[in-house]
Amino acid sequence: MKALITGASSGIGKEIARYLAELGYDLILVSRSTDKLNKLKEELSNVNVRVITLDFSRESDSLDLYEHIDFLVNNAGFGAYGKFLDVPLERELELIHTNVSTVHILTKLFLKDMAERNSGYILNVGSAAGFLAGPTFASYYASKNYVVRLTQAIHEEMRRDNKNVKV
Repeated sequence: MKALITGASSGIGKEIARYLAELGYDLILVSRSTDKLNKLKEELSNVNVRVITLDFSRESDSLDLYEHIDFLVNNAGFGAYGKFLDVPLERELELIHTNVSTVHILTKLFLKDMAERNSGYILNVGSAAGFLAGPTFASYYASKNYVVRLTQAIHEEMRRDNKNVKV
């Protein structure tokens, strides 16, 4: 079995990689930090690990990841702190491409194959922020709300269609 993990160079993504390696998954690790990914690859010597360096703030990079996998972990993301009027639009668009567009694109592409096979797992990493709204982090809250609600909707569709795909 093979898992793709975005945002795998640190934090939650790195820990998920370690856990899935313990379960015997071959891994495709993706982030902007090649050095950190290669260090993690050395640590996870019990499974096959492929390292891919991409920047999800560029929307086209997510399309380059498409291949057959059994487990997708959409973990890549970041926040842009500051008052909504003060945060540069370009930074917010990078956030939207990373936190929303990439999650949407990868979920859509991989879910289609998983539904046809009637097996697979997708973990879209959200945040407590996905259930809230708050000042000085407006775009981050909104992006995580998108992730939470999209995931809930897809989960319900898979359940109603009796698909053995866990979202």
